[in-house]
Amino acid sequence: MRQIFLIIVMVAVLGCGEKEPVQPSTSNPEATKPEPAKAKAILGSKLWEFETGNYVESPAIGSDGTVYVGSHDEKIYALDGKTGAKKWDFTTGDDVMSSPAVGSDGTVYIGSDDKKLYAINGKTGVKLWEF
Repeated sequence: MRQIFLIIVMVAVLGCGEKEPVQPSTSNPEATKPEPAKAKAILGSKLWEFETGNYVESPAIGSDGTVYVGSHDEKIYALDGKTGAKKWDFTTGDDVMSSPAVGSDGTVYIGSDDKKLYAINGKTGVKLWEF
């Protein structure tokens, strides 16, 4: 049986200490409607999710907000941290059971159960080297 797992990003702290706008009603005519452009995420609400082919490991976040995560489906994923959209994926020779590390130059380093360490360009997903 194939298992599907999701990466879910939650809002950590947005709008703390501020009351959410309330719809006006006959009992509360002073209430204000939320403005769509200024609507804030509710504390702890889901921003997005991304489905992989199997278990995922702890993600790493690049300086540009890209989320990098390895999966037991033999892939490494780069996801847009704001939208959850996939930027790229890279297939290794076996499950990816380690968490990625991101270098100061944006290179993503991650190990795989194929007994290899990979260095991947964080912007393009192109393999730089393997060891």
